Amino acid sequence: MLKMALSGGLAAVTLLTAAVSATAATENLIVNGTFDTNTTGWTGVYTTRDGDPTIDTGPYFFPGPGAFHMIFQDYALTSPQLDSLATTGLSFTLSADLFGWRYQEDRGTLSVFFNDADNERIDSATLLSSTSYDGYWDSDIEAGGKYFQSLSGLVPFETASLSFVITSTRIGGGTNNDGYIDNASFTMAPVAPVPLPAALPLMGAGIIALRLVGRRRGNDVTA
Repeated sequence: MLKMALSGGLAAVTLLTAAVSATAATENLIVNGTFDTNTTGWTGVYTTRDGDPTIDTGPYFFPGPGAFHMIFQDYALTSPQLDSLATTGLSFTLSADLFGWRYQEDRGTLSVFFNDADNERIDSATLLSSTSYDGYWDSDIEAGGKYFQSLSGLVPFETASLSFVITSTRIGGGTNNDGYIDNASFTMAPVAPVPLPAALPLMGAGIIALRLVGRRRGNDVTA
């Protein structure tokens, strides 16, 4: 009887203490996040640039003249993604290289907005170029290096669609708005159980065993 209780307790502890962790990420859901095919995938007015500064992956988002620019694209979750969200949950990672021009502080942002089935906003996450500004932007930039930013989290369970939004705001002088962005990426992955450390199930089984022994001793005393 004690052996059966220990076995059952071991299984119960394993189930109750299961944690979560993201598995391998899916493909990038942002269309033309590298801006290598000019304006494909995005709604809004902008152009691309590949010099002064340069980034080793080629063309990047360049707003052009004006004080404020915004471009966006939407993505509807697929049936398999909705199923994963409802069962295991989904994690996400938002990332990009965000930079600027010389000494100017023009700002660029990359945001993801999580929308429900009624297209109401649930939550959002944003990367901001000014968090990397140190007084003078580099003229030669390495993708994934100094100006690369990334953040991760869990996709809200009510999410039905995503909106990816890039904004650029001119802070300094000059004609052009120089909040640059390249290699914009958003990936999702199913959340999966993480195996418990071996000691935890044994500890739980030991606690159950001690309780059973205590009960048996109490019964012997009262008999």
